[in-house]
Amino acid sequence: MVDRRKALKVVAGVAGAAAAGAVVVPAVAVVGAAANAPRLPGRPPGSDDGWRTVARWEQLAVGTPLQAHVIGAEVDAWNVSPDRRLGTVWLLRGGDGPETLRALSAVCPHLGCLIDHTERGFVCPCHNSDFSARGAALRGPSPRSMDPIEARVRDGRVEVRWARFRLGGAERIREEG
Repeated sequence: MVDRRKALKVVAGVAGAAAAGAVVVPAVAVVGAAANAPRLPGRPPGSDDGWRTVARWEQLAVGTPLQAHVIGAEVDAWNVSPDRRLGTVWLLRGGDGPETLRALSAVCPHLGCLIDHTERGFVCPCHNSDFSARGAALRGPSPRSMDPIEARVRDGRVEVRWARFRLGGAERIREEG
């Protein structure tokens, strides 16, 4: 005959094992899935050390800025989200040759709002910062000019190397990640 004390010990042991299993089994599944996940190459597919195609050279008209979205894989710890909008740039073509290409981040250095283009130049609609047609800060609370983004033309494609910069300060500091 089983006494009440032994029965309670068995029930408590089974309940404890079930609780431990509820934690351990999902943890092992996550770790196992991460271990078997395909490894990302050292650079994003279709790019050269972070360069991203944002437009075709013939899309740019001399003196008319073109807004383009930077698309790529967003990596957050072990999560990878492909084809995300990493940011937005303004492309400026100053003449006939690719050496006249300039790219500016469309993120306002003040607080990160998206910068618009007007016939007078660039403007941040959030706090009325004005920038020249070349991105120089003219007036408003922006502590610096629009942030330059590396750009080049390869085989007729306009490519940029996207970067984020610290907001709110006069010094241009590139953010990692």
